[in-house]
Amino acid sequence: MTTSSDTLYQEISHLDTQVFEAYNACNLLAFEKYFVEDLEFYHDRTGLILSRKTMITNLSSVLCSDSALRIRRELISESLKVYPLENFGAIQIGEHYYYHSLDGLDEKKVEVAKFTHIWKKENDEWKISRVMSYDHQPVVE
Repeated sequence: MTTSSDTLYQEISHLDTQVFEAYNACNLLAFEKYFVEDLEFYHDRTGLILSRKTMITNLSSVLCSDSALRIRRELISESLKVYPLENFGAIQIGEHYYYHSLDGLDEKKVEVAKFTHIWKKENDEWKISRVMSYDHQPVVE
């Protein structure tokens, strides 16, 4: 669903793909470049994180610490909405699934959640400045 100009929608959709390709590969160096240093990350289960550095530290201990556990995030593409934010950037809203795979076994869809990202465009570079991740629900297949 396109909710703003096709160009803005395509640009943010493409950035979302890049961000989460890095996340899914546990490539935190590539992942962190998409976030401002003074990031605010609101998560309904873990609370508030107030910096990119803290987010990356937390992710490295959760997402990347157990070589037997693989976590993958997948955007629910039809849920994606993008709105311009005048003189700042864009608002991205959507839903995503999380999958887990343990010890190389087939992955299982385990969770669905909603998210809102506030993208800041500065010097022709897009970065996420605020994240809200909420309404995490288990998925039973």
